[in-house]
Amino acid sequence: MTLQEASEYLHVEIAQLELYEENGLLRGKKTKDGIMDYPETEIQRVLHLYSLQKAGMDLASLKRFVGLLEKGANTKEEQIRLLRKCRFQLMDEIHGKQQSVDYLDYLIYEIKKQEA
Repeated sequence: MTLQEASEYLHVEIAQLELYEENGLLRGKKTKDGIMDYPETEIQRVLHLYSLQKAGMDLASLKRFVGLLEKGANTKEEQIRLLRKCRFQLMDEIHGKQQSVDYLDYLIYEIKKQEA
């Protein structure tokens, strides 16, 4: 699969895939025609990485995570630590947004109360 095909298949911007490739997170092999071909396993891994990045994991942590995956089963605790760190940061962000929603609801309530 080419980068263009992967972009269309995954609904991920090609620039994002190029970033993964530049940072060693997406690996392919050149065909006889000189075109980079990415196996299905790489495409599926990119889908996971993209989801992790959307959840807030930075590029350095993504690289670390991939490195741990490649080392194997004896790195599971470190993998979980990285994922939990990302989860904590995401939950903190969600909590902050919820506080903003609560404040807006309070303002709406106060304005409606003045009308009565």
